[in-house]
Amino acid sequence: MASSGFPVELPTPAYFQRQVACREACPVHTDSGGYVRAIAEGRYEDAYIIARTPNPFASVCGRVCNAPCEMRCRRGAIDAPVAIRALKRFVTERFGVESARFDLSRVYPERVAATGATRKRVAVIGAGPAGLACAHDLALGGFSVTVFEAQNVAGGMLVLGVPAYRLPREIIQAEIDAILGLGVEIRFRQRLGRDFTLDDLRRQGFEAVFVGIGAHRSRELSIEGTDLDGVFRAIDFLLNVNLGYRVELGEKVVVIGGGNVAFDAARSVIRQTDRLEALSVEEMRSALRAARDVLRQITEQEVEVPEDLHVALDAARQALRGGAPEVHVYCLEDLSEIPAAREEIEEALSEGIRLHTRWGPRRMLGKNGAVTGIELVRVSRVFDENRRFNPTFVEGSEEIVQADTVILAIGQAPDLSWVRPEDNLRLTPRGTIDTDRETLATSRPDVFAGGDVAFGPRIIIDAVAEGRRAARSIAAYLTGQRLEPMERVKLTRFEPYRPLAGYERLRRELPPMLPVSRRIGVAEVETVYAETAALTQAARCLQCHVAPVFDGDACILCGGCVDVCPESCLRIVDVVDLRGDDMLRAALRARYGQTPVRGVGAAIIKDETRCIRCGLCALRCPTGAIAMERVEILAA
Repeated sequence: MASSGFPVELPTPAYFQRQVACREACPVHTDSGGYVRAIAEGRYEDAYIIARTPNPFASVCGRVCNAPCEMRCRRGAIDAPVAIRALKRFVTERFGVESARFDLSRVYPERVAATGATRKRVAVIGAGPAGLACAHDLALGGFSVTVFEAQNVAGGMLVLGVPAYRLPREIIQAEIDAILGLGVEIRFRQRLGRDFTLDDLRRQGFEAVFVGIGAHRSRELSIEGTDLDGVFRAIDFLLNVNLGYRVELGEKVVVIGGGNVAFDAARSVIRQTDRLEALSVEEMRSALRAARDVLRQITEQEVEVPEDLHVALDAARQALRGGAPEVHVYCLEDLSEIPAAREEIEEALSEGIRLHTRWGPRRMLGKNGAVTGIELVRVSRVFDENRRFNPTFVEGSEEIVQADTVILAIGQAPDLSWVRPEDNLRLTPRGTIDTDRETLATSRPDVFAGGDVAFGPRIIIDAVAEGRRAARSIAAYLTGQRLEPMERVKLTRFEPYRPLAGYERLRRELPPMLPVSRRIGVAEVETVYAETAALTQAARCLQCHVAPVFDGDACILCGGCVDVCPESCLRIVDVVDLRGDDMLRAALRARYGQTPVRGVGAAIIKDETRCIRCGLCALRCPTGAIAMERVEILAA
């Protein structure tokens, strides 16, 4: 071992940040563990500031984010990840845009005052999460930003694609209002290619453009009958529902697809026919009795409610609960392969939606121009030996399913019909704008792109991250200086450090859900944690931010820390066996005055992948050479 040595890295604040896997997994590097621990300690405003600093859509993400942070949460290796997304919602409801306590200057104390400091003008095309995140950061950097939106509402797919039962519209609007409060202007009903071109923007004085128009065109399915009346593309269906238009569906609906959009469409079908208020018959009768009492007081006469009205109410209630369409979801994948979030699937099933796996569409059936059913075929496998999407069908396994409506949720693509040769924009074979993933630059120097139009459909937080990266690149393009995130490192030293007793036995519990019988119309299905539940769930965090810090001057190399470590992640080695970079070599020279020789000094090295932050090494140390410290990233 001496010949190869031990590769080591000297710990710095950046080093400790990398140990927080949830933060590294987040596209905008939200310090998830930081706000979770702040919640556990009752520091709710700190938690909100940590969550909002890198993400102008924190309140939205508290409700609908796919939570890549939870996929990397180290607690998941023990039992189940910390409920990071739901805890974000808990704290945003106290200090976020939906709260009377909301104050953006608390998040960006210096930058908010600097908005509008430059006259350089930037056009943002598309008021979705990518475009608005770009506008947010540019406005904070002092640029004059105008957003051009094709629809008459802002929010992009947050409004047009995500159902209101998952994401209330007032939350989206509050997030947008906070961005508009920075001086951002939005011009509605302005579609690129119809109402203006890229060159028009240049003539109007805009010096740079960000294109974030999303992917609002449904992919086509090359099978017979997709043009029949009653066959909908999921994006078109959701757009109509979310804009308030009535869609006639019939009694039996079949949804094709296994992604979140498919389940959004399926669950929206249930609500599309449930437009009555979610009142029980007894609640309706109680309201009638109260109305009767008021009328009696006004007229001084007894007012009877006809019995047939009670019967009508009973019938209406039964129709409400029993008359919803029969909804089936058919997908190529089996249950382990379905891309939709597991919780989304479970909620759909609890609402009565029926899931059929390993089926693919073969053709649509119709009569008199309207769909009457769909022919499906069994799927033996979805991916080939190289894990590429390449479905294999079982010939002879065809089955016909009757349907009044078929909704196709097989993917989306950007609409790039506006691109002209003179725009000098390269496109990719996938039908997206050719865009550098790091700088978000396109083939045209003054045009940047991000979100689904650049990289295809992904999750909301990816679009936010790209909008923010584009803002930094646009600032560099226009001024030569980047809009670097303004953050500060907060160190907390624990004396002594003791994790919550029994935290390893706490189980993951999701927030309360609205009972299925009350899930009508746009009623939000998931509710928020009660405070006691939030504190318990936050306490499950393994505190990856916390780590033992060693004082070499106080250490006597007794080996007590090595002996007490339950994971055997500490080791004492000779310094000559350390292998590292220039920083390590400089530290050794500063310590020993020369290149050390064997037997002159020793070092304690730690395997970060095994450390569970139990703090036993600090408690065992007889000289106090080991302290437990937490590293958090806060706004400057």
